[in-house]
Amino acid sequence: MDGKPISFFLNHNGIDINVKRFYRGEIGIQDDGVFREIMDGLIFSNSETQPFYFFVFNQIVDLSHGKQEATVANKCKEYVEEYPCEFFNSFNQPELNINVVKWTNYIGISLKDKNNYAMFRTKVDSKIRATCPGIQDLLKSFMAEVRMCLIR
Repeated sequence: MDGKPISFFLNHNGIDINVKRFYRGEIGIQDDGVFREIMDGLIFSNSETQPFYFFVFNQIVDLSHGKQEATVANKCKEYVEEYPCEFFNSFNQPELNINVVKWTNYIGISLKDKNNYAMFRTKVDSKIRATCPGIQDLLKSFMAEVRMCLIR
């Protein structure tokens, strides 16, 4: 993961023990404390631990349903806004297995309308142009899918 073995992350002191326990299948996302820790770690972790939090969060995207969907949807949007280069570059990491359909659905649901979509697209596009311009085509395809998932 991000060029490091999983043992690096499982032995890292900067990753919450319950997030590691979730990864090992010892606890589920029904535990609100674990769920919050993963959500916070996704955005607020450092560059060294962030790939593990993203890996775990991506699993949660696949598993989420019911009361967690709204929170997960908002966090998907927030993650792509904050880390668009990392997100789109993760498509090249087979161990992540990004569920693009679920990500685009969740982001479309959280954006709700064309105005929010336009602001989101502008923010993501400007970050990509500034830091990782080689993924413009992938961004364009992804955004077309998100737009189709808007509620209104």
